[in-house]
Amino acid sequence: MQTKNINLSLKSYLDISQLLKEYRGSHEENRIFALKQEKILKNPVKLLLLWSKSNRVKLSGELDSKNHLANFSSFSSISGFLFFIIGLFVGFGLLSYSGKAPVNIIYYLLVAVAIPLFSISLSLLSMFVPLGMREFLSYFFPLHWVEKLFRWFSVHKKLDSFELPLSTELSRWIFLERIQLFSLFFSIGLILSLLFMIVVKDIAFGWSTTLHLSPESFQSMVASIGVIWRDIIPSAIPSLELVEVSHYFRLGERLDGEMVHNADQLGAWWKFLAMSTLTYAIGFRFVIWSVSRYGFNRELERELLALDGVDRLIREFNTPFVSTKALKEEKHLEILEETKDQVCDNTYTTYHTILGWNFSKDEIILANDSKKITASHVISVGGSNSFDEDEACASEAKGLVLLYVKSWEPPTMDFVDLLEMLLDNRAVEEVQVYPLGTLERYYESEEKNISVWKRKIQGLKLRKVWVIEDAK
Repeated sequence: MQTKNINLSLKSYLDISQLLKEYRGSHEENRIFALKQEKILKNPVKLLLLWSKSNRVKLSGELDSKNHLANFSSFSSISGFLFFIIGLFVGFGLLSYSGKAPVNIIYYLLVAVAIPLFSISLSLLSMFVPLGMREFLSYFFPLHWVEKLFRWFSVHKKLDSFELPLSTELSRWIFLERIQLFSLFFSIGLILSLLFMIVVKDIAFGWSTTLHLSPESFQSMVASIGVIWRDIIPSAIPSLELVEVSHYFRLGERLDGEMVHNADQLGAWWKFLAMSTLTYAIGFRFVIWSVSRYGFNRELERELLALDGVDRLIREFNTPFVSTKALKEEKHLEILEETKDQVCDNTYTTYHTILGWNFSKDEIILANDSKKITASHVISVGGSNSFDEDEACASEAKGLVLLYVKSWEPPTMDFVDLLEMLLDNRAVEEVQVYPLGTLERYYESEEKNISVWKRKIQGLKLRKVWVIEDAK
């Protein structure tokens, strides 16, 4: 199964939460699943996501996430588009130029620098302050009131799925992540409107304020704003000369004669305004959005691992399907001296090939896990396999071969044929026949059943064949 594109999301979280209420699987099933995902066995989140994807068919109805996220996604899409459009129109409004007076850059800097910095500061505070303070700070965000309006609308229209079944902490991170994203859309609209107006109109920029600010003080202030890009794009920092010629006093509809004389220089402010928007409204906002996104993903992961039933699943993923046995003195059946060498009471930890006679591949994997055995090749033989299929499987075997059999089933001629095919394969050095008990007994066989298999192998007098004696 592909694991590259398996990532935790709000949808997958809701799907796992729903699945755990209806189906959790058995220890046997969960351990087999985990053994097939050895590469991510140490990553419980990815393991849970794959387990959910594999078992989604066990749900009796449709996915709750489909209903819960429908209105949520619609609201997010509409809000993002609205913030972008508002950014465009705010930009057009701030940059509207009739030719009677220059565009006051202070208004634009208020929207492109001051408000984003204030909003970013509130966002950072909301990430770390106590819960009561977080609720108070949320009132300063426009998105809070937009959501209130949508909730009111959803109640009156009976849209029950607007509210997501999430904890307060997770909902907070979703809110913070979205307000950063929507603010980014607003800022993108703002800078696009600036670039558009610069291209299609010859705009004269100026600055004017009732506060008593000298050109030197104002130039020092704008230079402080541009300190981040000053060494990279020095032309985007207004000079003292530009600040002086662009200072105007609004007296009726008349402009200073010197300003009119230097009108061709006044458009040079656009570089500073563009860099201010890119740095503070977009760059800083993107950084805070990344932080909030990281916080959301971390909280989502924490709440996923805290879901009821997840602890048990992870424990079953990582716990071998084995029994706990008390130490006991081993008993061995008395057998003829000349055939004693065909019996051994232990297995190796690694084999080139492991075959399971009348076992499925999943059952072989689980048995390997229980016995702490690994193999390069795991192959199912017997059962519904044809003779040609078993012959092909025998030809693939090499080196030391382990052959699982069901101890309670007596050896058949088909099994003997397989043994002979294995021994005809010159690449096979040795075959160990391992009679296993039932799954309920954790594969432990009864002594009487193993004796049947020992007598059969001894009677065949086949070289390089051993019976593993592991009876209880």
